[in-house]
Formats: sequence, C-alpha cells, structure tokens
Amino acid sequence: MRYAIISDIHSNFIALEQVLERIHSEKCDQIICLGDIVGYGPFPNECIELVKMKSDIVIAGNHDHAAAGLLETDHFNIYAKKAIEWTITALTEENKKYLQTLPLYEYTNDAFFVHSTPMIPERWGYILTPHQAKLNFDYFDQQICFIGHSHLPVIFSYNSKREPEMIYDPELKFDNNMKYIINVGSVGQPRDHSSQAAFGIYDTEKKSYKILRVSYDVYTIQKAMMSLDFPEFLIERLKYGR
Repeated sequence: MRYAIISDIHSNFIALEQVLERIHSEKCDQIICLGDIVGYGPFPNECIELVKMKSDIVIAGNHDHAAAGLLETDHFNIYAKKAIEWTITALTEENKKYLQTLPLYEYTNDAFFVHSTPMIPERWGYILTPHQAKLNFDYFDQQICFIGHSHLPVIFSYNSKREPEMIYDPELKFDNNMKYIINVGSVGQPRDHSSQAAFGIYDTEKKSYKILRVSYDVYTIQKAMMSLDFPEFLIERLKYGR
C-alpha cells in the first residue's frame, strides 16, 4: 500500500491542485489528509470539496475546528484570527457541517494519523523537539505516527534504549526496532524556508517514507489574497516559506 499523506492545506487551492497531480503521477493507493484544510488562505470551500472527493481519510485540524465553531480563537495570533473570521463568513453551511464531523485521529494496522499530537489531540500541542516527541511515543500502538500542525517536515525516531533523534533526510527506510513520529509538512503554507508545497509518501511494502516538494504558482494565490484584503504578512510569507 502506498499512502500519500497531506496536511495543512490552509485554503491554498492552487498548491493543492499541483500536489494532487503529483500524487496521481506517483500512483498512490490512498490519500490521507491530516487536517487544517482551511485557514490563512482564500479558497476554503474549493479545498474542502476537493479533499472530500480525493481523500480516503480526513482528520480535523485546529483551524478546521475554529472555522466550524468548535474552537475559540483566543489563542490564535492576529493574522490567523482574521483569516478564520473571514473563513467563517465564506464557508457554505454544508462545508461547515463537514468540518464538524471530522475525527481528531484515525489509524490503520500500519500507522496512526493525527493533526497535532497522539497524546492529547484536542489540545493542539506541538511536537517540535526530541523531548516533546518522547512524551508522545507511548500514545500510539503502531510503529509510525503521522502528524502535521507545525508545517515543518521532520522525523523523530525512538526506541526505549535511547533518546529520540531528529531526522531531516527526505527519504527513510524504517528500522523494525524503532518507532517514528513523522511530520509531513504543509501543502499550502510551508514554513521551512521553501515555498514549495510538501507532502509525504508512505510505502508499507517497501517499509519506506519520502517527502516530496512541488512547485506551484505562488503569485496566483497571493493575488487572490490581495483581492480579499488579507493581511500582508500572510501574503508575503508564502513567497519565502516562513
């Protein structure tokens, strides 16, 4: 089985289309979306409808919950809050209800899928360091947990005999003696100083994972955001991947 795993689309329909084209060319069997379909960007309905059509499993993200009225935005920064306020007005009622139905996590025999953390998904915490990763490894039974949320592609490997390690290699062959937490990065708003959309492919037969990057027309999405008077910070950051 080849899983294509996407996350943090953030209403960037231009990037999502390009990523799905690449996934099709990679001949993946299933698409897993780890949440944050909406927020920050100008095409929430279009992204939701495309994700619904193409994905086999879809997980809720914190921006999805905020847009669906399930999460207060007090802890959001001013840019995220403004974008969510606009998103709430733009969403169709059908798509808002769809976001309300999304689960916080799913799993298969092979992997655990969650937006933020397996330990307490609804608190929307981050896994950014080996210490934070170590706190979460006991909260899934599978060998691998796939996450999003931080927009930073990184892999944490661990076994009980040593401390977790951070791995930035774009390709990985799994060691049967290790467990892994893998952040697949962001489709719509990368923050690792690359403007290219990111997603991952997990191959259960080869026991391997790789991250792929896809270029898209950043200026087109920026123009759409400008036309809706989105904050300049949100527009500019797409060009620099920050």
